Amino acid sequence: MPRSFRVYFVEHPDGKRTGYLVRRIGGFFAPPPILAIGQTDEHVLAQLAERIVTRQDNDETLEPYLWEEDFQARRVRVEVRPMTAVQKRYLVGARTIPLRLTYAWCALPQGGYRIMLPRYDWGMVIESLDDAPEILRQILAASLLGENGRWIFDFREQGDERVIPWNPAFNFKVRSTRKPEQATFEVLRAVGEDLAEHTKRLPPVVGRPDVTALVAMARREPPSSFVLVGDHGVGKTVRVHALAREIARNNGPTGAHRLWSTTVDRIVAGMAYLGEWEKRVLQLIDELRFEGDYLYVDRLADLVASQTGHTSIADLLLPALAQGELSLIAECTEAEYERCLRVAPSLVSLLQVHRVHPASPSAVPALLTDYLDRKSIPLTLAPQAWRRLVQHLTLFSPAGSFPGKAFTFMDWLLTDLGPLAAPRHLDPNSITRAFSRRTGLPEELISDEIIAGNAALAERLRARVIGQDSACLTTARVLARLKAGLNDHDKPCGSLLFVGPTGVGKTELAKQLARLMFGDPDRMARFDMSEYMTWGSAERLLATGRGTRSLVEAVRRQPLSLVLLDEIEKAHPEVFDLLLGVLGEGRLTDDRGRLVDFRMTVIVMTSNLGVRRTASAGFAADAEPAQAFLAAVRKHFRPEFFNRIDDVVPFRALDPADIARIVDLEVDALPNRAGLADRHIRLTVEPDARARLAELGWHPAHGARPLKRVIEDKVVTPIAVELARHPELRRVRFVVRAPHGQVEVARA
Repeated sequence: MPRSFRVYFVEHPDGKRTGYLVRRIGGFFAPPPILAIGQTDEHVLAQLAERIVTRQDNDETLEPYLWEEDFQARRVRVEVRPMTAVQKRYLVGARTIPLRLTYAWCALPQGGYRIMLPRYDWGMVIESLDDAPEILRQILAASLLGENGRWIFDFREQGDERVIPWNPAFNFKVRSTRKPEQATFEVLRAVGEDLAEHTKRLPPVVGRPDVTALVAMARREPPSSFVLVGDHGVGKTVRVHALAREIARNNGPTGAHRLWSTTVDRIVAGMAYLGEWEKRVLQLIDELRFEGDYLYVDRLADLVASQTGHTSIADLLLPALAQGELSLIAECTEAEYERCLRVAPSLVSLLQVHRVHPASPSAVPALLTDYLDRKSIPLTLAPQAWRRLVQHLTLFSPAGSFPGKAFTFMDWLLTDLGPLAAPRHLDPNSITRAFSRRTGLPEELISDEIIAGNAALAERLRARVIGQDSACLTTARVLARLKAGLNDHDKPCGSLLFVGPTGVGKTELAKQLARLMFGDPDRMARFDMSEYMTWGSAERLLATGRGTRSLVEAVRRQPLSLVLLDEIEKAHPEVFDLLLGVLGEGRLTDDRGRLVDFRMTVIVMTSNLGVRRTASAGFAADAEPAQAFLAAVRKHFRPEFFNRIDDVVPFRALDPADIARIVDLEVDALPNRAGLADRHIRLTVEPDARARLAELGWHPAHGARPLKRVIEDKVVTPIAVELARHPELRRVRFVVRAPHGQVEVARA
């Protein structure tokens, strides 16, 4: 169907009429609209023809004024309350003023509707025509914000309004929207690069990814916009690179000349002032319009995210995409696609979905062999070693998909081996040791050759956690399930609720679990949930950005870690709503719509629910039965939250023998401190001093929590003072005694 102009007529009370040439792009950066006033339609059209010729003589394009769609006019009634500024504050008027507006509309072939108000140079795309009255009311109210109330008369009804097609009798030229000075793609080259022009810089394509469907979409006129949907590591970007190579090899048949790659961060970089990034996006659109080029923005979620106010880059791209004026490629995961579909349905509906599925585990060894060949590295692996690597990645690295996570591990392995990589032949045990170094997971947990049952693992925990044998045995089940590969891969490795009095070892057991599972007690992200008691505080757990300390940032930086949520019962109910997704599905969505994987974390929550406030926290005679803890937990938490917890682990109160053993552990560890070990200083703590430290380190309300502070006060500080006075001291021995109940430290 040939394209022609659309003229919007408005009849005035004096009998004259105004004709507006309907155009796609308006706003601040667009040229003045083409309009004329006359007594008859013919008079108006004659003036519009003259203005068209003038625009052509000035080398301006007429492309935005040409349409295939047929428009209709519709009148709606809206009510607004004008607002004005009084002493820098907005005052909302008391009266509701009814207005009758007429707008032009047309249905779009991809779905949705374009509505236009040519009188005010406004236009937008909406999903349902039924929403037009409310959307127009909102836009009108926003346009009057802070203006003089008299401006509302500019929107009063004039007379009959209609839209007609118009094909002038004279011959006019439709010039390309590409202005001569834009031929260098100044803005596009500033924020991106043409992948088809720089295919030699692209990483080699491993295997043979099928891009037949993508090439077919690129051959259409205009090229079809599409989104690649798949998990991290499946090869979405690889397929874009393969398409760029097809464009470079055979530019004609694909129908696309360039494939411009950029990111949202690059688009908005340096745009500090209001309207700057919007202007840049409009310039990008202008450079891309009708060129048959692709704009590739890797993250669809970033594209639909608000940049300022409620405006996103997707909002500015939408009209041009809807009209087929530019073509877009984006990527996202399945969960991100669902979220983007809810946030920006009009944009997402314009993108054809191309799903990319992960490679099967059986195909990974061949892909890795090809990968090493392309890097010209003669590293070889025994067949059993390939299977061991795939097994480790499947069981202990669920984040991401094959083949991407296998390539990532191989890149790390080549760096780890260094110059020794070339002549190496790796067996299964070598792969296990390397995987242990990479992840921090102990070999005894991931190796099939090392036997470590539940009892042995519990014994390792009991060595540092005194008096909680039952809790250690229950906690060891997490490690046993992980070693056997029987943990649920759609949930965290374990979710435990430690319940008991203060100062009985709940936090210490969490540290030792992190040490045994990840090789380091500091692989623990700790959050005090009393800081998340108020409404809205749950959002801080999802916050992202440089310098942000949040739950999602901690797990994104270290996916293999223990998450400790202290005093969980104090959190606001919103926090529990967030944790339902973590405990049930092993994932959480941050404030930018990105998924964070919790499937290789251990979630430990602590609480003192069920502890009698009048009871002593210190000794077993006042211990609460485990049933009381369990009953209190069931009563406090909602069933849907409680049922997602793997184990509720009760902790008993400590007895005097437990306190004495804890003292032994703490004082025996002191000589290992760098300041003493470097000077070869020995330390002897007499039994009477140990007993006195145990007495001073226990508190009725806080259990053994004060013990470390007491040891620092009574033992470490006097030694430090003596070393400060005599820095030359080496190879001496300090003795700690308490002859009359007073702890004393002296050189032997």
